[in-house]
Amino acid sequence: MKDKKKLMNEDEILPEHKEFAEWFDKRLDDPFTVDILKAKSWFLEFMGPEDWEKRKQTVLEYFNQMSKDMFEKKENFSYSSGRGKMAVYDDWVAWYLYLAESIELRPMVSEPSQSSRIWHFFATIGKNIEDLKSSKGIESKLYDLLKRKINQPDSILFEFVVATCYLRNGWSVEFIPETGERKTPDLYVTRDNEEYFVECKRLAKVTQYSDEERNEWLKRWEKTLPFLTQYPESVFLDVTFKKEVKETDEDIVAKAFHDMASCGAVAQGFCVENEEVKVCARHINMTPVHEHFDKWMVKYPSAQLHALFDESYEPEGSYTNACQVKLVEVNPDKESVINVYAESVNIAYCAKWECIAEQSIDKKARDVKNLLVKAVKQAPDKGATVVHIGYETLHGPHIEFIRDRKIVDSLSSFDFGEKDIASVFCHSFQSRQFPDNNWDFAETTRCFGFSSKPEDILSENLLMQREESVISDETHWLQDYMEKFGD
Repeated sequence: MKDKKKLMNEDEILPEHKEFAEWFDKRLDDPFTVDILKAKSWFLEFMGPEDWEKRKQTVLEYFNQMSKDMFEKKENFSYSSGRGKMAVYDDWVAWYLYLAESIELRPMVSEPSQSSRIWHFFATIGKNIEDLKSSKGIESKLYDLLKRKINQPDSILFEFVVATCYLRNGWSVEFIPETGERKTPDLYVTRDNEEYFVECKRLAKVTQYSDEERNEWLKRWEKTLPFLTQYPESVFLDVTFKKEVKETDEDIVAKAFHDMASCGAVAQGFCVENEEVKVCARHINMTPVHEHFDKWMVKYPSAQLHALFDESYEPEGSYTNACQVKLVEVNPDKESVINVYAESVNIAYCAKWECIAEQSIDKKARDVKNLLVKAVKQAPDKGATVVHIGYETLHGPHIEFIRDRKIVDSLSSFDFGEKDIASVFCHSFQSRQFPDNNWDFAETTRCFGFSSKPEDILSENLLMQREESVISDETHWLQDYMEKFGD
C-alpha cells in the first residue's frame, strides 16, 4: 500500500520552513518561470487539448509503473538501474510538457535532473515568443516539434533558441521547411543588405559510449548489491575504473567490497587498488542524515539525497544508490507522478563511480566533426552559411578540456570544399543540481570565423542570455575546474 501525504497547512509550518513556504507561495511570480509557462502554453495550444490529454497519459502510465515498482521493491530498489530511468523515451515532447505544466498545476511534481537542462530553452522561447510567432515558417517547425518528431525535441528546441539569438541581434528570421528531395538549412536570416543560411546541429545528450559505459557499471553494481545488503551498516563506495569498464570482470567491485567487509576494513575506511580499479569503502555517518530527515522529506532520487550520503558530493559525479526507505507520495492525485519523497532512511548503500581510462575519456569527449560534415553537406552551393552546433557537457572539466582541444583542431583544419561557410558557433550547455535543491545553468559559445567575422554576424552570441545572467570570458568548464581545485 502506498503512503500518501498532503502538504502541511500554514499553521503547521515549522519556523525553519518559513523561507521555503514564502518561496513556494511566490514561485509563479518569477519572470523566468513566467517565460517557461508562456512557451508551454504556446506548445499546448498548437498540440490541441485532445492530443495532449492522450499523450500525457503515456507519461502517467510510465511513471505510475515505476512508482509501483519502487513501493513494492523499496527494500532494495536501485533507482539508477535500467528499470528506473527518469525519462519517457517514447514521447520526449510530452515528458517535457508534463514537467512544464506541473510547475503551475502540480508543484510537488518535479525532476530537477531533467527540468534544469530544458528550462532555459523554454524560458528563452517564452521570452521571445511574439517575435518567433511572427517568423515565417514557424508553423511548420511547431508541427515538427509537437506532431512529427516527438522523440527529437532537443534539436528543434535548439533551432528555436538559435533563431531567437538572431532576432535579438536585429535579423529577420525565416524557418526553412524540410523537403523530401534533399536536406536543407534550417533558417534563412536577413538584415539590411546581408543574408545568410543557418544550419543547426545538436549532439545527443549523452554519447552511445556513455550509455554503454553506464550499463556496464550497473552490471557491476547489481553484482555488488547482495554483499552490501548483507552488511549491517550503511556504506558508501567510491569506485574508480582505470581500464574501460567493459574490460573489467563484472565481479570486480563485489569482490573488492567482500574482501574489505570480511576483514573489518570498511569500518576503518579502506581502499583496494590494482591496475584495473580502485574501490574505497566506508561507513556513512547516518546521524546527520537522520537529523535532516527529522525536519525534511527528500526527493527520491535527487542530488540532495546523494549529498546526504557523500560528504564530498560532486554535481558532475555519477551516483547510484539503493536504500531501505519509507517512501511517500506528496499531494497525490491522478495526474501526479514523480512526486515520490523519502520520509526516512533506515540504511543506505550509495556509490560514486568514474572511469579514468584514456580510451573512456577520449570517447566521452566526443568531437563535433561528424556534425560539421553533415552541416556542410546541407549548406547550399550558392550563398553563405553559418553553422551552429550545440552539445551538453555532463562529465566534468577533465572531459571538456579534451573535447575543446579536439574542436579547435578540427575547425582549424576542416576542408569546406566549395561551400561558403561564413562562421561556426559551438554552443555548450551544462546544468548542475546542488544539495540545497538549487541548480545552475551554464553556456559557453566558441566562435570560428571563415568568410565572415562571427562578431559581425552576432554581437551577442549566447543563446540563453537573460538580464540576470553573469557573463564571463572563461569557459564554464574552466570555472568549474577553478571552483574545484583553485585557491
